Amino acid sequence: MATVQNVLVVEDDADIANLVRLHLEKEGFRTTHAPDGREAIERFDNGQFELVLLDLMLPHVDGMEVCRHIRNSERYVPVMMLTAKGEEAHKVAGLEIGADDYITKPFSIAELVARVKALSRRVERLSALDEDSEEKVLTYGDLQVDIAKRIARRDGEDLKLTQKEFEILKVLSMTPGRPYSRRTLCERAGVESFDGTDRTIDTHIKRLRAKLEPNRARPTYVLTVWGFGYKFSDKFD
Repeated sequence: MATVQNVLVVEDDADIANLVRLHLEKEGFRTTHAPDGREAIERFDNGQFELVLLDLMLPHVDGMEVCRHIRNSERYVPVMMLTAKGEEAHKVAGLEIGADDYITKPFSIAELVARVKALSRRVERLSALDEDSEEKVLTYGDLQVDIAKRIARRDGEDLKLTQKEFEILKVLSMTPGRPYSRRTLCERAGVESFDGTDRTIDTHIKRLRAKLEPNRARPTYVLTVWGFGYKFSDKFD
């Protein structure tokens, strides 16, 4: 049974929306359809969704504004953007304002379902962290990130991260596969620029990798998203 139960499908093309809903429901998800941005915001505010599939080009209110609205809500809900081929600027802008992933039309239904399942595992992981438990530990292979104690260990050995390094690792590891721009990662991790550019984060990432990665030349955990920023590997999902 799928971890994510309720998916909001925001798509103005009825044929695409029906196809997506059909295949997600076959996998055990419950879906709700919103054909435009205005209705998407209304349904999101009045419902309980664990994931949103969001087309960018929508009537009334565009997908960017819908995404901003979702990100301004009190709880974290993953957002996967549906973009048309060639909308590279839109993809980057969507990721900048908080989208977790994107898939380009025309897309493979099998790939879409696989990505939805991956995001559902992210929701499960974060839900476990939100539970009232003394141990809040993320485990990825031989790496453990202890959120409560603010310690990262690999093969049981304390990596002795600085506060900034741990904050960066915490932000990335809590949302595997989600790409963060340099600017967003600086904001989320509380990293201040010392040179007036977003490249400050590169220095912190370099130092983090020196402690974290078995082979800095071929990172396993913290990966570069070329021309954009960084993400934590989702190969452990």
